[in-house]
Amino acid sequence: MLSLDFLAGFTIFMLALVMVLSMVPGLLAGLESSGIDYDAVAYRTGVILVEDPGWPAYPPWELYDRDNKEEIQRMGLAVSKETPNILLSTKVEKFFEESFFTSEDYRSKVIFGDIPYSYNISLRSETYNYMTGDPLPPGYGYIRRVVKIKEPGVAEIKSPGPEYVIPDPSAPEWNSTARNFTVRLNFSQLLDPGRGPAYRIDPRTEPVNITITNFGEYRNITGPSVNATLHNVTFWKMDPTRPNPRFTRIPFSYDTIDANLYTLHINGTADQHSLQPDVPVDSSISLVLKPAATSLFTLDQNSILDIRFNFEDDPPRTNITGTHPYDYTNVSHAGLKTAVLEVAIW
Repeated sequence: MLSLDFLAGFTIFMLALVMVLSMVPGLLAGLESSGIDYDAVAYRTGVILVEDPGWPAYPPWELYDRDNKEEIQRMGLAVSKETPNILLSTKVEKFFEESFFTSEDYRSKVIFGDIPYSYNISLRSETYNYMTGDPLPPGYGYIRRVVKIKEPGVAEIKSPGPEYVIPDPSAPEWNSTARNFTVRLNFSQLLDPGRGPAYRIDPRTEPVNITITNFGEYRNITGPSVNATLHNVTFWKMDPTRPNPRFTRIPFSYDTIDANLYTLHINGTADQHSLQPDVPVDSSISLVLKPAATSLFTLDQNSILDIRFNFEDDPPRTNITGTHPYDYTNVSHAGLKTAVLEVAIW
């Protein structure tokens, strides 16, 4: 009997001990520290900004308009995951567009977390001076990252080489009032995976910048010394991998001025023109085709894109012709720019 009583009592004691031990963490929960490590939140935010390209990746998040803003999940600034601390200028410009993003957008797509953190994010350099968020309080979590910024290159056609000038305007094959000059983008060459993302020309994520200078030297020297008329600028594409490949004109709002898609300036003025300007050209033509426009063209790594500048006068007033490759030989880059990214959280 004594053994049975002892066994029963010991069993009840063990059960009571287990119940007490299971209740102890709950009893001590109110004694734990309620502080937040703001430095850790700032560090995490900095990592997202400088080491992540964001999501969606293609089309990249910075191309989404106001109607599709909810589809943006993360606003990373890196060129790619393979290039930490190297930021893309188009992502930087979009990120600091406070008229587009709200405070809640920054909290939900960059900072994350259930707590409505306050923040101050800035990017400073000799050429960049961006800031978003609230004024800094006396105490806050903080991280600073030194970064490089990749900017788009420029294809500048400075002088009329022999390959871009009609040798004999009086020849029968040139008996036309139209003159065409083409800038060609071969995506299979531009998107060569053997070239690092930080130095790759990618028209899908950065602007295509074309500048024709000294245009007066292209004028028809056998005709009247007057300016040639730029009739229009058109876009054509071809997929060389398809049977019987040929160029087809891309439908586009050529008669509508839209700075979100492209800018066209003529003769160095600030006036913007549509892609059907019909204006005389005296000195220069500058076209910037934005990634938002390129994304509408349904191009892939095999595509070839032609940008055609069409001049029309009767009689012809220019001898310009030929095809200029937009490639790593003819596109100049200023190099990566150094900047400092600072993130403060409280």
